[in-house]
Amino acid sequence: METNRMESIGHQLKGALKEKFGKFIGDGKLTRDGAAERALGDAQTSGGKPLVAGIDADRITGVGHQIKGAGEQALGRLMGDAKMMANGSAEISAGKAQNEAGSARDEARQANQSATAQTAASSVAPDEMAADRQGLVVPSDDSSKV
Repeated sequence: METNRMESIGHQLKGALKEKFGKFIGDGKLTRDGAAERALGDAQTSGGKPLVAGIDADRITGVGHQIKGAGEQALGRLMGDAKMMANGSAEISAGKAQNEAGSARDEARQANQSATAQTAASSVAPDEMAADRQGLVVPSDDSSKV
């Protein structure tokens, strides 16, 4: 996976946690710093593009949201904040859905690549097939130049 992509997800997660924690303890500076760092990660993230051959960006981002949600849920549990726990749980669910959407796109892309490969491998010109059945040799473009 690309280092820049991992950094952007790290900025998103770290910023979101700093922002939530800053709001919880009433620290405006921490809240603003967290929002800025999260925005930086959001700006660096390009949704829907394959990260590495065969891996959709939404799969990675979805896992990031699940981790962020788990952190928020744990922080809410630690602080006794039911709303923060619920937000964390919602973030986990959203991350799972995003991961599944990316996974479905990956599967569709793989199926399309397999079908394309099979079509390319089995595509023989009809006149060549008919000539072959009759035992005739059809000259190729290269042999007619000789």
